[in-house]
Amino acid sequence: MPPKTRRKLNPSSSKKSNVPNNQSQVQPSKFGIQHFFERHSQNALLASQKLNHLSPPPAPPSATPPTNPIPLSSPKSNAASNGVVSVSPNPNLHPNSSPAMEAADEVSPLVSKSTSLKRFNFSPGMLIKQSQDDGGDEVTWKISPVNERLLAVSKHTPVLPDSSKHNSFSIHQCSQTKGINTAAKVDKWLSSPSPKGKADKKPLLQANRIGLKRLNPFQDKEVGDSIADENTCLSSRQTPFCTPPSLPYCPDKLANGVASHPLGLKQHKKALLELLDQVEDVISVEDFVSSESEPYSSKAQEGQSKEIPVTVDSIGNDVLMGTTNKVSGTSSNGYFLVLEVSEKQTFPESGGSQCPYKVLRLVNEKSGEERAVYLWEEWSYSVIAPGDTVNVIGEFDEEGKCNVDHENNFLIVHPDILVSGTRVAGSFSCPRRTVLDERLRCNEHSTAALIGILLHQIFQAGLMKESPTVHFLEEYARIVLQKNMESLYACGVNENEIYKTLTEAIPKLVNWIALFKDTQQEPQVPTVDFGSDNGAKKVKVLEVIDIEELAWAPKYGLKGMIDVSVRVKVDSGGKEGDEKIMPLEFKTGKMANGQASAEHCAQVILYSLLMSERYLKHIDSGLLYYLQSDQTQGIVVRRSDLVGLIMRRNELAHDILKALTTQQLPPMLQIPSMCKGCRHLDVCTLYHKAFGGNTESSGLGDIFDSHVHHFSNAHGVFLRHWDQLIDLEAKEMQLAKKEIWRSHNLKNENSTGCLSSLVLDELPQQGSHKENRFIYHFVCRYSPTNNLSGSDRNSISAASSLTKDLDCSLKSGDYVILSTESGCQFVATGIIVELSPDRVSVSFSKGLRLPGGNLSSMREKLLQEVWRIDKDEIMTSFSVMRFNLIQMFLDNEQSSHLRKMIVDLAAPRFDSGCIFSQDPAISYIWSEKSLNDDQRRAILKILTAKDYALILGMPGTGKTSTMVHAVKALLMRGASILLTSYTNSAVDNLLIKLKSQGIDFVRIGRHESVHEEIKGHCFAGMNINSVEEIKLKFDQVKVVAVTCLGITSPLLSGKKFDVCIIDEAGQTTLPVSLGPLMFSSTFVLVGDHYQLPPLIQSTEAREKGMGISLFCRLSEAHSHAIAPLQSQYRMCQSIMELSNALIYGDRLHCGSPEIANAKLKFTKPIACSSWLKIVLNPSKPVIFVNTDMLPALEARDQKTVNNPMEAYIIAEMD
Repeated sequence: MPPKTRRKLNPSSSKKSNVPNNQSQVQPSKFGIQHFFERHSQNALLASQKLNHLSPPPAPPSATPPTNPIPLSSPKSNAASNGVVSVSPNPNLHPNSSPAMEAADEVSPLVSKSTSLKRFNFSPGMLIKQSQDDGGDEVTWKISPVNERLLAVSKHTPVLPDSSKHNSFSIHQCSQTKGINTAAKVDKWLSSPSPKGKADKKPLLQANRIGLKRLNPFQDKEVGDSIADENTCLSSRQTPFCTPPSLPYCPDKLANGVASHPLGLKQHKKALLELLDQVEDVISVEDFVSSESEPYSSKAQEGQSKEIPVTVDSIGNDVLMGTTNKVSGTSSNGYFLVLEVSEKQTFPESGGSQCPYKVLRLVNEKSGEERAVYLWEEWSYSVIAPGDTVNVIGEFDEEGKCNVDHENNFLIVHPDILVSGTRVAGSFSCPRRTVLDERLRCNEHSTAALIGILLHQIFQAGLMKESPTVHFLEEYARIVLQKNMESLYACGVNENEIYKTLTEAIPKLVNWIALFKDTQQEPQVPTVDFGSDNGAKKVKVLEVIDIEELAWAPKYGLKGMIDVSVRVKVDSGGKEGDEKIMPLEFKTGKMANGQASAEHCAQVILYSLLMSERYLKHIDSGLLYYLQSDQTQGIVVRRSDLVGLIMRRNELAHDILKALTTQQLPPMLQIPSMCKGCRHLDVCTLYHKAFGGNTESSGLGDIFDSHVHHFSNAHGVFLRHWDQLIDLEAKEMQLAKKEIWRSHNLKNENSTGCLSSLVLDELPQQGSHKENRFIYHFVCRYSPTNNLSGSDRNSISAASSLTKDLDCSLKSGDYVILSTESGCQFVATGIIVELSPDRVSVSFSKGLRLPGGNLSSMREKLLQEVWRIDKDEIMTSFSVMRFNLIQMFLDNEQSSHLRKMIVDLAAPRFDSGCIFSQDPAISYIWSEKSLNDDQRRAILKILTAKDYALILGMPGTGKTSTMVHAVKALLMRGASILLTSYTNSAVDNLLIKLKSQGIDFVRIGRHESVHEEIKGHCFAGMNINSVEEIKLKFDQVKVVAVTCLGITSPLLSGKKFDVCIIDEAGQTTLPVSLGPLMFSSTFVLVGDHYQLPPLIQSTEAREKGMGISLFCRLSEAHSHAIAPLQSQYRMCQSIMELSNALIYGDRLHCGSPEIANAKLKFTKPIACSSWLKIVLNPSKPVIFVNTDMLPALEARDQKTVNNPMEAYIIAEMD
């Protein structure tokens, strides 16, 4: 069959637009929902003619109460129970994303489909979407068969025809068909409707919404329900959380269509044509749609559903129609990959509004089973594309289908992205601000925020005390101030003033604890209002389970830190009280109104959901205590609120992922009164202009212009380029972190970033330094110790060896995540303080505790538990890198100077008019006999630099010694110095030499990561008791040392230095290097870009230039700024000549004749094989060992490559 002739696209669709994304006011995407609504409304008459011949699609299931119903959702009206869709948001709400952004800025993950049941790999162009340009009538995203054939050709494997795919993708019975356990009961409680007659009459915040009756398109029923039914439907769906905020379900918008997000259509079209060009001479491209293939839904469905047809292979029909290989009803357990997304509409029999819905075709990433999910009502506006990962919380029927609607089940999009509950709650007012919070780590310090943190700690300490008094909490307030002295210094406040503020609030805290927790005041049980539906209830705190409880729920894509977890007794209406577990959220201000109140309630609701997952029991309420107004509010979890919050979480996860993959942020809020007080106003406006925005599209007028007037097009190119490189590297690291979140991968013992099958070795020890951390020791579990008691097991386990398990990438100072291996439950985060062949020691901020149980039995539970330690791939470093990058483009003097040097590549200036005889620093350099000429010239370059100097430290040239003398010379001038490097070891090596020279300094960093000889120079090792003492220490010491990523320390807030020196600058990426440079007017980069470049994990980022360090960029631009160190003291002449020939071009030379003529010396004759004698011949300093005749094959171990045979040969030479 000859290759199929390609259709030519409309030139307007293929032509690249030159209008910036944010600037253009384009029409809504013609591939969105609106386009198809308009097209199909024109064909409504034609569609109605088919009604008599066709059958309805599957309807959402009617509400079936669970065995133990919980009143979280409202009952459906009669119409709803018969499948009538009703969604009623406020029509006055505006979408958060503009059509211009949607049309131009969207990119979809891309899918590659093969016959394997493993997770699909993505590459550009692997998705296609039929459109009107192709003469088709589809809005279905699906996997491109062209790429399927390309993949098969590249692997020399046959491509299964559509008719044969059924055998390859056979539907296997779900492996998770066991009886419903506790976790399944929680899922059922969350995903099931409430019993009849318990509607949420008055939710937390009234919302004006216009009810839209849900019409039953599937049965012969007269249109129109009673007003009472309509009112019931209206009241049951009111919630303060718009679902989703950016796509409100408005009846007036249905008539004109709703702009949808078919992501990246133009990019996929272009990529597809390029692929066709590549393969048309190699393979025969058949029609995308087989003439024998059936629609996604059967013809019987077309009678009542005017759908945009979806063409799939026979396996898709088997899943949806249930004609063969039916699966039994089962709960979802595992992540699904989205294969296809179909946007459809139901048409009523007579009149009424159209009801859009979506159908997702999914494949289980672990088992390969296919499923189908129907998204109804507000869920139909979820932003989902092929290639996305989703988690379905609910049950699939026997045909492998699951309905997600207002009353049943949940869909979690991108569950690997764990979004904090605080982020979700705060994103309703401005999603762009929330995404910026997630992407940037600012070093701003607020006194009000600090007081709130301190009061939290005092309140939590009072709750943990049996009967706290005012005196006890006042004394504890002093301890809290001492622990937070660095933050007090950053805020510029005095500890005595803050202590006075804290003591004024302590009586209220004591009264609240006495009222709610004191067991002696039984008759005076306090009453808490849980809302008009639930009324006032008496609440008594029976036990404080935990404080600052870390709760992660990958199933829901959520995480959070719960202020207090309590077990309470709740009495209602004279009935006997029930004991419950619930979160207690503490707010230091007054009881809020409006948006702030909704955010606080949202936090409590999400924390209740997190605790339900953590404790494996339903938690349907929480407490919210406002200190300043001394009021306690009860928060009831309603399903309608949960739906809104989860959809907001899904949308926020989409925004975060979109920003990570395309650098496109949510649109600006465009409300000057709110934006001008935003903490992100500077960076928000800069990003807007960098990505094509202007004054008009910002909506801020002169406010926008005043923040970006200095920002040129060249600056925008630089910012976009490096912002993309940071995101490419962050994506690579995030892939490693996904393995931790996915429960089915928790037992992957082949990972080099984890230790598994561990048990506690001994009782925890509390750290001796000020940070008051708890150190736990873990050893490998062995079968003989499984049934022993704690003491017996300790004696055996201590002798166990972890040598095999410790062959991993973990090292001392790494952040790690501790989880239980049996239940895959995340328990705490910590820092490795010691790693030996026998055990691993981890430092935690508080004692370990498992969910549930009491303190008396907790010790034995901890000793009996089997643990797993995973490396926590910290994403904070990328937040710091982005912040460093954007800081360089702010409108201030320091940023302007750095832009001129680094972006514009202005030539650095040097002072040529120094009077050497009158400068003690220069006199010292000339008189120091231990320095050679190269080292003297390098130090002089530093002393005369007005902007920056570059020191090229070739191997063995005494780079560190040169830096020590440079620091001494700068101190003679009275200069203040910031010493930095990327690694703690590099910083400490330099400081150890400074210490030997009698130079005093301050080391900033984590106590666990600092070298033992240097710990005495950390504030944690000093006897510092006040802010004034910190200021005095900084006044006395002119040298401060910190890692490049440690610059966010509060101790550096507002600090300025005369000179910043970055060691190992050739191995440090440009965005990391920018951070320290913001603290000084002159900087010195020391390194060698001819040696190791920055370590970059992402191949794409490396190819696009992220491996180019700032040292390399500046040295190539201005060679006159370089002072090379060329006299080496490490290699003999022959070895040095090899380095010169391969890398340095004869610039290296030996520092002395002794070094040049150095040879191996043996004290006595050695007996060895003939080949080894040749290798160790002193007269041959350089020799190559040929291993071609040996089985010296490379072996791959995870990400590392080694050669055991070559390692053996090297060991023989030792």
